[in-house]
Amino acid sequence: MIHTYRIKPHETDSRLDVFLCEKLNGLTRSAIAKRLKAGAGTVNGDAASVHRFLKAGDTVVFDDAEVKAGVPHRAPMSKTGTTTVAPLRIVDETDGWVVINKPAGLIVHPDTITKTGTLVDALIAHDPGIAKVGDDPERPGIMHRLDREVGGLMVIAKTQDAFDGLKKQFAGHTVEKRYIALVHGTIAKDEGDIKFRIARSKTKARMAARPESEDGGKAAWTHFKILRRFRNATLLELAILSGRTHQIRAHMLALGHPVFGDTLYTSQGQKPTAKKFAVTRLLLQAVHLSFKDPATGEDRTYDLAPDPAFDVTITHLS
Repeated sequence: MIHTYRIKPHETDSRLDVFLCEKLNGLTRSAIAKRLKAGAGTVNGDAASVHRFLKAGDTVVFDDAEVKAGVPHRAPMSKTGTTTVAPLRIVDETDGWVVINKPAGLIVHPDTITKTGTLVDALIAHDPGIAKVGDDPERPGIMHRLDREVGGLMVIAKTQDAFDGLKKQFAGHTVEKRYIALVHGTIAKDEGDIKFRIARSKTKARMAARPESEDGGKAAWTHFKILRRFRNATLLELAILSGRTHQIRAHMLALGHPVFGDTLYTSQGQKPTAKKFAVTRLLLQAVHLSFKDPATGEDRTYDLAPDPAFDVTITHLS
């Protein structure tokens, strides 16, 4: 489980390992130190050492999952330009595939800017055979992707047979994926569909959502359902019936309800709101995944609890 803490004034000068030991009753300081040395903790987005002293206002994120020996996970580049290491969060695994809980902030595969420290690096470190699986050597075993800023469930193929079987399921839209998101504003309808087309923005380095009636861009379909309403905020469950880049984020911005913590698909005036409600990350998470095991045909279903960052902001909203 991932824990998020905002350091209060009376907690200033607490040492990170001591602070976490007090918060997490089930872990010893030595166990916490082991996880911190493996990169399981950050302070203000940067890798954190065991002996880091905290200041009021610091944001501490810590993953209490057991670190598997010999399974390093290369995390994204930190603000200081150094590569950090974090544990690979395995939810379930067979000889053919592995389901993981991707941390928010981790890029899935290399791009023009980030060449190392990707989820692909961690997967190959876990099972070198994955390097030969799939259609693209830059994306071995990858069946689907999540944005760097989005955490949650993913299934990765470990063999070519599993890749081919899962690929057919994704192409046939029989794989079920659901997300939760906390968005700005109150949505009146209990549920609905967003069918804005998705295209590259002509003015900004992001995608743009356009009316369904326009010819430009690609067709995209997002279904949403209200989970909870707050004053000027709504917690949603979302399912995407098409897999376009940044689809949920672009659709919610176009609908006038951008996701909390989104610094790319943002509306003017959101930064003060993010600070006010202690938003530390993009509040969009892949929490449900179901598919059939390609080898046995057995239904496989996985669900995650919301990241603690949701609770932190919801507490402020409430």
